Amino acid sequence: MKTSGGFLLGALSGLLLLVSCASRPAPRPQQEVELSPASSEPTRRQAPEPLSPPARQVLKSRMKSHAHDMADLESAVMVLDYPAIVQLSHAIATDVNLSRPITGDATELNATLPEKFFVRQDELKASARALEAGAQGFDPSAVASAYGRLSEACVHCHADYRGNP
Repeated sequence: MKTSGGFLLGALSGLLLLVSCASRPAPRPQQEVELSPASSEPTRRQAPEPLSPPARQVLKSRMKSHAHDMADLESAVMVLDYPAIVQLSHAIATDVNLSRPITGDATELNATLPEKFFVRQDELKASARALEAGAQGFDPSAVASAYGRLSEACVHCHADYRGNP
């Protein structure tokens, strides 16, 4: 009888352990954890900020060139063409250079741009430089991370000033 009691006690202990493990949620894979913010419900954004017609016109022509550079950069990043990534990210970091207004002179075109525009521009430059550094170091993780931040800077700026078509 001792043997069957020990067996019964062991079986109950095993069953309790199994039930306690089954009641805990399984850990989420790391990739799922990292993607959660991107795949979660989007938050409502405010309406795009207005820009003066002259500022919008200048930005429109610059953005055409920028869109071409970004398309080339995306292709280079996807195949880890490090020399092309270095060249393109450097070009983006140095091309995006509308200066903050120095004076309050109303004739200065940049004075019509809100401060947030320059903050977004700084984010773009910083992420392009980080991308360049990652490519110079042949570091695919740094390239992926910096490219993500660079894309995020673009999307945030577009949300601020373009809005929905």
